[in-house]
Amino acid sequence: MKFISADEIKYRVKELGGDLCGIAPIERFEGAPSRFHPKDVIKECKSVIVIAIRFPISTLSASSQAAYTFVRNRLADKMDSITFQVSSELENLGSCAIPIPSSDPYDYWDDIRRHGQGIISLKHAAVRAGLGQMGKNTLLINDQYGNMIWLGAVLVDKELESDQLATYQPCIPECRICLDACPGNALNGISLEQRKCRSVAGKYTEGGGFVYACNLCRKLCPHREEIK
Repeated sequence: MKFISADEIKYRVKELGGDLCGIAPIERFEGAPSRFHPKDVIKECKSVIVIAIRFPISTLSASSQAAYTFVRNRLADKMDSITFQVSSELENLGSCAIPIPSSDPYDYWDDIRRHGQGIISLKHAAVRAGLGQMGKNTLLINDQYGNMIWLGAVLVDKELESDQLATYQPCIPECRICLDACPGNALNGISLEQRKCRSVAGKYTEGGGFVYACNLCRKLCPHREEIK
């Protein structure tokens, strides 16, 4: 059975509503943490397809935390629908293909540190697939959409043509806007301390609904839009 090419996969991703798609060979994941390497999920994995959809920048203009939360949740649903469909179609073509959740559920949770970790790190996978570079705010920064993107991935047991790594600078060298603005002091320019972030990033309203109450690391970033 003839397997689909990388270009055909990217075309299909666009049809399903994806804005960007990059492919990383499994060799680029050398050094990934134990239990979170793609081969820990599927030992036959040879390629990682990473998909991005644009996060509407108008969302950052809303004073309503519910509006931002709604858009964020809809993006997660949309991405999970895309990766589920892509993996199903690849399986029908004779591949083993595993969709990676774009948000919940977590495969790992440390209650003391309030630290969650997905099956694989989507941001690091996106870097390896050429979709961007990691910023000081620990968000992926893409030259076309800045940090306003949402990520998903599919692990495949077939070798696909890979994309070149991004070489542009994700952050202005001396910029500290996100570091200084973080109300939880959760950023150090390299990593994010989830416990501190979670203490301010989300809350339950009096009516019982959960909202994401802080997005300053995304909103104030000079590269929240494209890198010019």
